[in-house]
Parts: sequence; structure tokens; C-alpha cells
Amino acid sequence: MALPSATGVTTKVTVASGNDNLFATWQSAFTRAASAASGFVSLEIIPAFAGSPDWHVIQRFRSAEMLELWRKSAQRISLLADLARMQGSAKAEPQEEVAPDFHSLSCVTEVITSVVEPGKEGSFQAWAESVQAKQAIFPGYMGTLVQAPLSAEVPYWTTLVRYSTPAQLEAWLSSTERKALLQTADPLVSHWKSQRMASPFGGWFPSEPDRAPAPAWKQTTLVLLVLFPVVMLEIRFLSPFLRGQHVAIATFIGNAISVSLVSWPLMNIAVKFLGWWLQPNPARRWLIEVMGVCTLLALYAAEVLIFMLLY
Repeated sequence: MALPSATGVTTKVTVASGNDNLFATWQSAFTRAASAASGFVSLEIIPAFAGSPDWHVIQRFRSAEMLELWRKSAQRISLLADLARMQGSAKAEPQEEVAPDFHSLSCVTEVITSVVEPGKEGSFQAWAESVQAKQAIFPGYMGTLVQAPLSAEVPYWTTLVRYSTPAQLEAWLSSTERKALLQTADPLVSHWKSQRMASPFGGWFPSEPDRAPAPAWKQTTLVLLVLFPVVMLEIRFLSPFLRGQHVAIATFIGNAISVSLVSWPLMNIAVKFLGWWLQPNPARRWLIEVMGVCTLLALYAAEVLIFMLLY
């Protein structure tokens, strides 16, 4: 399948039950091969959702020509042939399409940046391959993203490691397996640091230790739900009292009131009301997701209708 002008491709695969360990090893080999290819930018391996046998392998390159060279390379074809044997009754030929701009997952992410000494990339990739093979079989694993250095100004490799919950991520980070791998890392090859990726509205959406925070898109939709009526009410009732003020002063007062009301008590009320949708029960995930989106759309429509009548 040709992908004209595309610099990224998503390869969709389904892994048969019982092949988790084989797939973990395959991921590490595929990551190493892709990251060593000419023009490599990043590789992301993520499940469709937690516990799903369906996975997306997102490969990005600097140009469409470099991507096509990678897609047609003997090494990639061989790796995909190995993968076909893990798919059981699923299609042997993986589906491919142009990669989307981003993926949003309900999970917790550790960001690891590694500065690799020039000429030592092969040694670093071999070590990273062994790490990937181990972390991919830990409970709660939700995929990785590996990104090559973007420029001389950004000279480090970036790796995102995702797990379903903070507790499962901590289990991997503090595991004896990971500690042993870190001890084998050569400090002359690379040095690294890591940090936890924060939720965009962490203070408004606290999560329990054994549960992942709500995904960013859900957080954003709830902020819109409570912010819209506040702004509309300010336009209707507050703006007439601020007309004589400088626009900077009037805007500051309006924003201060909006942020205060959203932070407390409106967001707390919204989170309690829609908590069942923000962090759904995995056993009924898709039903809850649909019900939550329908509820949110109905609330949006009600808000718009009310203010259309008010104005």
C-alpha cells in the first residue's frame, strides 16, 4: 500500500492470546531496527486500549522517501513476517494507514531522556532493546514511544514508557529486573534522566494510587463544560459593571472570577457527577464511554440552549 507524501505510518496488528512474551521480544527488535534506519524520527507502540490484543505501531521518518525505504527494507519485511506468526487466526498481512498527529491514552507516563555519546548509538540501542523486552511483559504495560534526537540543539533520545496505573509504573521502575539492566548500562555510552509526565489539569483531576488519571481529552471536555456557563454569565451580568474600566483591568477581573469558580466548587461538582465516565470500569468500558459522551453532548446542548434563550 502506497502512502504518498506521508512521513508516518501506523501498522495495525492483532496478537493472539498466549504470545505476549514473543510480542515483547518482537517489539524490542522492531524498535532497534527502526531507530537505526536512515531518517528515523520516532516509534510508538501502543494498544488500542488497556488489555486489548490490537496494537498500533506508529513509525515516523524525516521524509516520505525515507519512510518508504524503511517500509520496503528487508529487515522490516522479515520482522513483519515474524509478527504474522504471532497473530493466530488474525490476518497475516497487517493493515497500514497514514499515522495520526497524536494518540491520547488513559495511562501514566514516565519520560526518559538519554544523551548518547557520538558513535555509541549502536551500543545504546542494543541496551535499550533489552530494556524494552523486559518492560513490555510487566503488568499494565501500555506501550512506548522512542524518539531520536531532533537536532543539535536537542541532542537526546526521548523515551515515553506508559503503564495503566501509577502503581504498575512504579512496580516496573522499582523492579529488580530494571535495576539489573541499569547496572549493565555503560556510563561512557550515555547518561539519562527521567520524570513523570503530569496531567494537564492535575489539581482538578486527582487520581488514586491504583488508578490512571483521566485522559487529557476528557479533562479538557469537562473544563469546557464548567467554564462556558461562567463566561456567559460574566458577559451578561458582570460586563455592564466593568465597561468604564480599562480592558486589561476588566479582563483580569473576569478571568480571576472564572478561574476561582472553576477551581472551586464547579470542577469538584463536575468530577463527582461524571466520575463514572472519567475513570470507567474496565469490564464495561465501551458502554460507559458511549454513555458518558452522550451525557456530555446533552449537557453542552442544554447550556447552549439556555444561553440562547437568555440572550
